[in-house]
Amino acid sequence: MHKFGLVLIAIVVAAVCPSKHSRAQTLDDTGLWFAAFGNGELKTSSSKRVSSQPLLWWFDTHYRLRDDTDGFNQSIIRPGLGWKTNEDQAVWGGYAWILTSPIEGDEFNEHRLWQQWTANPSDGDLRFLHRSRFEQRWVEMGDDVGLRWRQMHRVQLTLSNSPQWSLIAWDEAFVNFNDTDWGAQGGFDQNRAFLGFGFKKSEKSRVRTEVGYLNQFINNQSRTDGLNHILSINLFY
Repeated sequence: MHKFGLVLIAIVVAAVCPSKHSRAQTLDDTGLWFAAFGNGELKTSSSKRVSSQPLLWWFDTHYRLRDDTDGFNQSIIRPGLGWKTNEDQAVWGGYAWILTSPIEGDEFNEHRLWQQWTANPSDGDLRFLHRSRFEQRWVEMGDDVGLRWRQMHRVQLTLSNSPQWSLIAWDEAFVNFNDTDWGAQGGFDQNRAFLGFGFKKSEKSRVRTEVGYLNQFINNQSRTDGLNHILSINLFY
């Protein structure tokens, strides 16, 4: 399994280092993304589980800057509920509100319903996350519902000599299932690849931070593609 983790890290490194040919056909930008994530079990006032297969809560929020961090790009608020199907797997569903400021045009609101499956297997110092998410997207300047699939694979390697620290790599691909009247085009939408490190003060600590480089490739199909180099700062609870 350790070899699998190293292979995934190598794949992410390759993804965030595009060739000269791909760079020549894209518009590069740098950005700064902040995010906070939380999830856990729902409990009664007596601190007992709701059931033998507990209900779960989910919440994440994001604030993103573009144009060399000088311009607002996007904010996201995404709550949800889940059901733990076994020790390391769960199914989820929720809602998301997104405010986006495009490079051209006015700000607009987007509303999403989302469903996902997550698995969190581990092996020694390696922890994995596999996440499959399906989104239904409504944007205020159109009538169509956009359908999108997101697939993430993540590996975290805890350093044996310094267990507070870990190396992290993940990759997430986005695919649109349909065209919409507000601009989404069916097919490959974008890819995000991350390489960084995490810090957790102690094994019992509920808070973890992760900082690293995020490469976002946006496939605009008939238009110039986007390649964003992002400093990603994340807080987990």
